[in-house]
This record gives sequence, C-alpha cells and structure tokens, in this order.
Amino acid sequence: MIFSATDSSLHGRLSRWLLLSCLMAVGIGQSFIFTSLPPIGREIGLADVRISTLITAGAATFVVAAFLWGSIINRIGRVRSVIIGMSSYAITIALTGFVLQEALARQLSAEQTYYFVFALRIVFSLGIAGVLPSIQTYLIAHTDIKRRSSTIAMIGASFSIGMILGPAFASLLSSLGLTAPFYIIALLAGCAGLLVVFFVKDAKHVRQFEKPPAINWFTQPVMPFLCMSSLSILSMTGVQQIMSFLIQDRFQLDVAQTTHQLGFAMMTMSCFSILVQMILVPRFQLGVVTLIFSGVGVGVLAQFAFIFLDSYAGVLLAMGLFGAGFGFLFPGIVTAQTLLVKDSQQSRLASVNASMQGLGAALGPVILASLYQLGQLVPFFALMCSLIFMLGAFIYCRSTLRHVF
Repeated sequence: MIFSATDSSLHGRLSRWLLLSCLMAVGIGQSFIFTSLPPIGREIGLADVRISTLITAGAATFVVAAFLWGSIINRIGRVRSVIIGMSSYAITIALTGFVLQEALARQLSAEQTYYFVFALRIVFSLGIAGVLPSIQTYLIAHTDIKRRSSTIAMIGASFSIGMILGPAFASLLSSLGLTAPFYIIALLAGCAGLLVVFFVKDAKHVRQFEKPPAINWFTQPVMPFLCMSSLSILSMTGVQQIMSFLIQDRFQLDVAQTTHQLGFAMMTMSCFSILVQMILVPRFQLGVVTLIFSGVGVGVLAQFAFIFLDSYAGVLLAMGLFGAGFGFLFPGIVTAQTLLVKDSQQSRLASVNASMQGLGAALGPVILASLYQLGQLVPFFALMCSLIFMLGAFIYCRSTLRHVF
C-alpha cells in the first residue's frame, strides 16, 4: 500500500513536470520567431511590414482560437488536447523551417514563401492555443485547492522561462544554419508531446457530451478578473516595447549600446518574475488577497522608480520591481478566477482567460508606445493608475465574495 501511494505520487510529479515542460516549449515557440524570422525574411526578399504581419497573424489567430478551445477540451479531454497542440506545434514549426530553407535555396519565390509561412503560422496558433488552457485545467484538477496559487505561479513561470529561452536558442542554434532553430525546436516539442502520450494520464477527466452550464461572467463575477488578467499582460508587453525607447532617450545611446543595456534590463525583469513565481509563491503558499495586494504594491513602487530614478541602476531596480510585482499579481488574478467557477467550467474559463491574455499581449505594445509619444513618463503614470484601479476593483469584488477569498 505504501509503495502504491509513493508510486502514485511520483507519477503525479512526473506528469506535472512534463506538462510544465510543454508550457516552456510553447514559450520557446512563441518567442524564438522574433529572433529567427526577421533576418531570414530580409534575406529572401520580404519587406519588413510583411514579416511583421506573419507574427501578427499568429497572435490574432491565438486570441480567437483560445476562446474556442474550452468546449473542445471538455469533449476530447485535457491530455488529448495537449497532445494535439504539441503535435501541431512540432509539425508546423518543422514545415516552416523547410519552407524557409527552400526559399533561401531560391527554390521558392518570396511571394510563395510568404503565403506558405502565413498559412503555417495560422495552423501553429490554432494548435498551441489549446495547450495552456488544457494544462491549467489538468493541474487545477490534480492539485489541492490550498496549493492552487502555487500551481498557477508555476504555470506562469514555466511559460516565462520559455519566452526567455526562445531568443537564446535561436541565437545559439543559428550558428548551425539559419533554419536549424526551427528543426531543433520542433524536435524538442515533438519529444515533449511523445512523453505526454506515454506518461501523462487523466483519470479524473469525465468526457462531457453535453455543454456544461454557461458561466455567468458578470454575476459570479469572473469578468473583472478576466479584464485584470488582460490588463496585467498588456502592462508587461507594453513595458517591454517602450523600454528600448526609454533607455535610448534617457541616456542618449546609439543602437548597439541600447540593445546591450536593454538585454540586461529585460533579463532583470524576467528573473525577478520567475523568482517570485517559482520560489516565493510556492514556498509561502500565498493566498489570493496577499498576492494581489503585494503585486499592486510592488508594481506601484516600480512606477515610482521609473519616474524618479534617472540612473541606469534605477532602471534596473524599476524593472526588477516590475517583474516581481507581475510575479505576485499574475497568479493572484488567475487563482481568483478559478475559485469563482465550478470544476466543469474550468476549461472554458482557462480558454477565455488565454484569449484575453493574448489580446492584452497584442494591444500592450501599441497602447504604451502611443502613450510614450505623449511624454516619456506618461506610460508609467498610466500604469500606476491602472494598478490602483485593479486594486479598487478587487476590493469591491472581495466585499461581495468574502466566502471565496
């Protein structure tokens, strides 16, 4: 009996880490394209605008597809959804590498290459849009409710690690050939998917042939937390977009110097975010209230640092605080969402949340870059106001949901 329990526990931990590895792979697949595609696109004769539309098309498809995956996950199961998503990922990334290789060898024209890659990016996004909600739903179902915030934090950290590793992988692997990153990353995704096939089981899933009760987004209330989720991702991607402008303008640097200093700033933000989500939240088992109050408080401090500290060390401090604030805020918001719906509605909630996050990621760079044009400090005042607004909305929601939080 003891052996059986131990074996079950080991299998649960293995399943958990395999699924988190899939999320890391998805992060790599989402981010390495920013490093690999632009130079190859220029080499085969694509205009910069067309290269950008390839990335934008994938992001837009993700927003729509994630919204639709909830009912599919209920029907076919969480593990099958992950396998389908990872298979789509591996196949489309490998085919994209092949198409670009043929274009570099002048076997395909720039026009043909553009349409092939455009179609592959659409299929890629359709597949991976179901991976995050499937994994989130699986891990929530197999985790005690007291550890839910830790689980959500690990999900966010795993994806963040992948987003950091993607450009690094692309830079290192490109020494083997311009299209080598596509093949190797596709192989990694395929291996991750195969491991899920053999080692991850979901005995708790009950296939739903009938639609579960619809979520009442307003009266439960889930919608405020979905908007907070979108706003938090919008803030993160927006700051990443304007940071190069801020560093170059504030310190009067050339392009090479700006790129160098920007790398350190981005790494600082990511490391603090991952540190909070992988170590602090699981170690201290922080609840929703503590996470959201801490996230807003540290986030506001970050905005003050951006506004009042003019040195480069001040920028690094501000980025570190901003990353830490996000590390608290993100799991707090998503955990709050999951506590407001029934188990049968978790996949629907996770898919809508992924869609809202994708929308925030798409809008963030545009909105904060536009605010930056009004003044160097305007985005940070706007972010401070948005954080305070989120805290106010949470306090209001909590006053009617004290039995939940």
